Amino acid sequence: MIQVALYGKGGIGKSTVSANLSAALASSKKRVLQVGCDPKHDSTRLLLGGAGIPTVLDYVRETPREAQQLEALVFEGYGGTACVEAGGPKPGVGCAGRGILSSFEVLKRLGLRASSFDVVLYDVLGDVVCGGFAVPLRKEYADAVFLVTSGEYMALYAANNILRGIRNFEDAAPRVAGIIFNGRGIFAEEERVFAFARAVGLPVLASIPRDEVFSRAEKAGKTLIEAFPASAPAGLFRELAGYVETLEKDRNLLHPANPLGDLELEALVLGRRERPFIKPFGTGPAPGKKPGAKPGSLSLENRYSAEICTEIPEVQSAELSSGISEKKSVEIPSGIPEAQSVEIPSGIPEAQSVEIPSVTPEEVSASSPASPPTRPPLYGCAFSGAVTATFQVDDAATVLHGPGSCTHITADALACSYLRGRGRAVPTGAEKQTPGLLPTDMEEEDVIFGGLEKLERRIEEALLTGWQTVFVVNTCPGGIIGDDIREAASRAEVRFPGARVIPVPVEGVLTGDFSTGLLEGCKRVADLIDPSVRPEKGLVNVIGERSFFLRGEEDFRTVERLLKRLGYGVNCRFLKGTDTLSLRSLKKAEINLLACDDPETRALQAYLSGRFGLEFFELPFPVGFRESSLWVKALAARLLPGKDPSPLLQEQENAYKAGIGKYAPHLSGKSVLLVSYSEDIGWVLDTIRDLGMEILKVGIPVSCFGRESPGLLSREGFPVERNYTDAKRAKDVRGLRPDLVLSSYVPSAPEEGVHYDTIPFSPQVGFLSGLELAKRWSTLLRLPVTEGWKYDGGDES
Repeated sequence: MIQVALYGKGGIGKSTVSANLSAALASSKKRVLQVGCDPKHDSTRLLLGGAGIPTVLDYVRETPREAQQLEALVFEGYGGTACVEAGGPKPGVGCAGRGILSSFEVLKRLGLRASSFDVVLYDVLGDVVCGGFAVPLRKEYADAVFLVTSGEYMALYAANNILRGIRNFEDAAPRVAGIIFNGRGIFAEEERVFAFARAVGLPVLASIPRDEVFSRAEKAGKTLIEAFPASAPAGLFRELAGYVETLEKDRNLLHPANPLGDLELEALVLGRRERPFIKPFGTGPAPGKKPGAKPGSLSLENRYSAEICTEIPEVQSAELSSGISEKKSVEIPSGIPEAQSVEIPSGIPEAQSVEIPSVTPEEVSASSPASPPTRPPLYGCAFSGAVTATFQVDDAATVLHGPGSCTHITADALACSYLRGRGRAVPTGAEKQTPGLLPTDMEEEDVIFGGLEKLERRIEEALLTGWQTVFVVNTCPGGIIGDDIREAASRAEVRFPGARVIPVPVEGVLTGDFSTGLLEGCKRVADLIDPSVRPEKGLVNVIGERSFFLRGEEDFRTVERLLKRLGYGVNCRFLKGTDTLSLRSLKKAEINLLACDDPETRALQAYLSGRFGLEFFELPFPVGFRESSLWVKALAARLLPGKDPSPLLQEQENAYKAGIGKYAPHLSGKSVLLVSYSEDIGWVLDTIRDLGMEILKVGIPVSCFGRESPGLLSREGFPVERNYTDAKRAKDVRGLRPDLVLSSYVPSAPEEGVHYDTIPFSPQVGFLSGLELAKRWSTLLRLPVTEGWKYDGGDES
């Protein structure tokens, strides 16, 4: 038994060659199976008297799995040949390559075995040798590959590409049989084909001339072997069939794949020895560009700028103008049509009347980030990030166009249980009982034939059940096959006037990581903001709260209480537990407060300020007593010039000092070794010193978490060591003998004889952050260092 794959450019006559070769083999008493692997499903037509047969993909789509039978897919053609057509989706939708994969799996499941035949012939589309169309090239399917080509350049180009595909699959055993030259009758065609054959080291097994007899046979719906067996071309196919029978017995006649490079192919077929000079588009050099610079090259000067732009893609430039009233100009990329250049005040006047605690303008400036934080490594996918943004709009549904597994993974990450009833959630009154995540549950059939119909049904279902705002988010499969969620959203809005259907064009990992998707989701949620609303005194927005932070609500309430003491309320939280009404009136806030200071939040700030002209207070939510004091003073000076926040500060200072006084007796004089990824640990250092503890050393391990700030710890009166390792920590524990080791992580093998505690990645916000740690340390250091399960570390007696 031998399996043969015929590849060639579309329209080259490959199906005609395949059918005639199968007929010639059948006439020599061979049991032949021909499988058409082209979406136009006409490979076996001449073997079946011109009739078409049901395709595997159509049959599987229309027939329940338990009712499927092999007899409905395999039909008998000329000379007893077995004929099968894989089929494919409608033009322009789905993935035909995946369809080929699925067809082979179905045929195998239903019991079609290649071993039942003498020759299995696969007629494959050769223009696209993707993973699906390359299935017959795999070792388990193709023993020999024939290349069908004419002398036209694109036909030879396709043949050369097929050789590249074969080489990717080829193991030690060669599998290329040779070239079948199917003539078109053009000038010097034969010379080009034979020159190509010599260049790639393959024989030309048959030269089939252009002959009217083919048209006559095709009109009769028959092969030459059946309609005109005495014709000269029919004899060529019988010779070719004989060669296939020889290959079955002697695989040494096969050849390895040795494709040409593109320039080699052009030189051989077109006579080009070098490619012409191509001038980059444009009328002249860009301003400031040095003549002769290579396109796409980066000078030392602009390479740094390019690296910065990759960290926060939304922010293209930031210019500081001189003067007392310092402003920061933020430009948004031209790819965002609604974006425009705006100015955001960043200067924070100092409140002169506040004395507790004293603070200088330089200290306020030092609290602001001097440079964007280093971007952490990629994690998650853009689909999950986008859904995390859209699902936080309480009165909006999110349609998830992708496999059910993607929905379940994302739901699990959000720590919710809203997938009951396959994710169908409906609004009850003005409240949403469960987040409205509506998966389309794409299956293999949808990947092959396209999933837009299912997507549109799901959007319609959401709108019919009462949702007035629906987001549509795409996954990798939907993006790969080209399902256009924008088109589905537009059609839904036409059918449901007054509804908002907002596409979020992320495509899983194809678009990027979680952070990329989160930002894109936030942008599309921002589409709900009414730009005509005017700011009102006494309101602020909170921007950029972390989605997965368990203490988020507690921190928000802490900030809310501080704002209330200053006479301000929260207008909208973007994005956390918000709704469409709050989003529409987002511009009512006088100023916007940042919850975090990270690349994602800063990129969101740049987008919102650029698109809507929002003003931001530059300092993020504060952590620790000193930072909180700075934050309150600066915010009061910004919002309430002349108002003295001293009563609020004195109240917080009293509470802080009371807590320190409670825990200091247990901790004073104790020594501490710190191991922290981040150098922004001033609040921890302040707490340690306020408790009367001694800081022995700070070690900074190599990490992408946090940002390096060499000047932040250099002014402290203790040693700081960077590139800190576990081995150095173990040595310092033995040498310095600390009472407590504070670390960003729990060591896998902690040293004995010392207490360990962790530094929280997301510490409590507000004046009393340090007291939470002080309480833990007070309890921890009163416990024995080495605990015994029999006697609690005490004396056995």
